[in-house]
Amino acid sequence: MMATCLYVSKCPLLQIHLGRQVCSRFLVASKLLHGNQLHTHSLNCHRNSTSACVRWWCSAVCAVTPRSGLLCLVGQYRHGVLLLPTRTLVSGLQLPPLPSTEELMKKHGCLRRVFKSRIKNKYILDPALAAVVVDHLGDLSENKQWIFELNPGPGVVTRELLAAGASRILILENDRVFLPYSMALAKHVGERLHVKYADFFRIDPLGDGVVKQPAISSVELFNKVQPAHWKEEAVVRVVGMLSQEKEKTHLRHMCYRVLERSSLFEYGRMELNLFITEKVYNMITAPPGVDLVVYESTSILCQACFDIQLLLKEPNSRFLPVQVKGKTSYKHKANADRFVNDHMCLVRLTPKATLFDQGLTPQNGSQFIFLVRQLMAKPRAKLTDRMEIWVPGSLNILSDLGLRPDMRAGDLSPTQFMKLFLLLLKSGSFHNTWWEEEAYEQIHSINNRAA
Repeated sequence: MMATCLYVSKCPLLQIHLGRQVCSRFLVASKLLHGNQLHTHSLNCHRNSTSACVRWWCSAVCAVTPRSGLLCLVGQYRHGVLLLPTRTLVSGLQLPPLPSTEELMKKHGCLRRVFKSRIKNKYILDPALAAVVVDHLGDLSENKQWIFELNPGPGVVTRELLAAGASRILILENDRVFLPYSMALAKHVGERLHVKYADFFRIDPLGDGVVKQPAISSVELFNKVQPAHWKEEAVVRVVGMLSQEKEKTHLRHMCYRVLERSSLFEYGRMELNLFITEKVYNMITAPPGVDLVVYESTSILCQACFDIQLLLKEPNSRFLPVQVKGKTSYKHKANADRFVNDHMCLVRLTPKATLFDQGLTPQNGSQFIFLVRQLMAKPRAKLTDRMEIWVPGSLNILSDLGLRPDMRAGDLSPTQFMKLFLLLLKSGSFHNTWWEEEAYEQIHSINNRAA
């Protein structure tokens, strides 16, 4: 953390030139200010990039560090949060002004309501947080990938994406209330920004007839995206928040489409940068055999399909609307720790390039899903008992894998599940059996419910 700090002299007026990437990283250090002696100075700050220069008149909060230096942060420090002014100039283009957070909350009830239940959409209205999120995406100025931004709301993150040099942004907004903000931005930046009234998690709904908005077909969504081979670089980056209404359902549905190489993933791999709740993040990264309430079929499918990387963890209070949870009493402290849900986690999910190297194919992917779901329906049951019911004669296969006779289904790692499935597939245990037919029927019914 100390390596990213900038030390300056105690001069009341300073002029500092910072690149976008460097400036954004200083925001991460704002937590160092807690408990330190604060000093406020007037600061004339230039924020430079290769294509534009933005001048902000603002205050700088400085904290005396153990090294007796002065840590300089650009923005306003209020109630423990570093605030930046909303960006109004990008690449020499004047952007439409954005109302203050207070004005937006007064205008839109969905931002100021406090929900005790799950919230469909959360929004980032803090430019400092938006800058940190965009910084975690890497250098966008030289990358010509399409960026799909999900439900940006007033567009604070969109402005930072444009400032970072993103040249191909497609906004998918599922709330008509916020469409005017995105449309106004698109008019000012031209072909760099496109807007659709669409719901990313309702792509390619099953059934006949016309697809009605906000649902959308992948053919319409990817009409400007060039398909790529599965092992090539991701064709699209997705940035946004996973709806809290059906978090686990959306993740499972995503895994099904990866394993079947259908819909979104028919065009190649896609990098998903999504904010998810802390509880769901702990679930998809849970280790086998430790807590079989948290470790479930969705954990196995996500770990089998994706490389999972935690980029950022922020308290719920930095997102709007703020969610207040009711008091829940737990008999055991382990249960209270198990369901901690005080943060939002920015997670990068990248489909594994080697997923289909060992024998898994889009044609048999549904059978793997069925195997995982069936075995994890009773994770504490002995694996040998469960397997003999469905696939008689499978004990030899289990011994070939080196699995102990007393192992439970929940003790298997995602890698072991995949090896077990491939051995069963190779032995012909699935061929022309009720297992094969049931797998296809169940997966299609699951897809129908998810859509």
